[in-house]
Amino acid sequence: MKTQQVDSEGKGPVGEARLNSWFHENGINYLSVKQQPDTFAHNFYDYVKRPDFLILHESLGMIAVDAKNCSPSNGFFTLTHDEVKRALAFEMLTRLPFWFLFLHESGGVTTWFWISSLRALESGLVRTNQKTKEKFLAISMSEFVRVQTYEDIGKLHNYRHRCLGRIFDKL
Repeated sequence: MKTQQVDSEGKGPVGEARLNSWFHENGINYLSVKQQPDTFAHNFYDYVKRPDFLILHESLGMIAVDAKNCSPSNGFFTLTHDEVKRALAFEMLTRLPFWFLFLHESGGVTTWFWISSLRALESGLVRTNQKTKEKFLAISMSEFVRVQTYEDIGKLHNYRHRCLGRIFDKL
């Protein structure tokens, strides 16, 4: 497995724009979240992840989502350990579930791979970037919910966490 994929500078805004368009195409109710630091309380600067969007879904309620525009490496998507901890801090402060959405396009079909921050921590394999020494989580694509249409979002309702005990070992 390669060390760590990076949401390269310039790719992030493209992923956010693609997700915004996908929301429109699928009739999903959402709020776009401005990322400027002055739009958030001070404790969001360093310790809390800011989502890209808040989605309002009829059966799930309000959830926070962060668009990722990274390709999988050998069947794994990656997130930095710090990013997942900050997403969990957002959940604790707001009581809103936080999801990461990875864009994947193949054969003209757009698929979003969804994973909750809790599931990412639970199922991710802790690795260390050899160059930066930063910890990251390598998460198998099989751990994600594949979403192509609005109807697919209903799959998130049956999404379960396996073992909360494993989470505390990773914090």
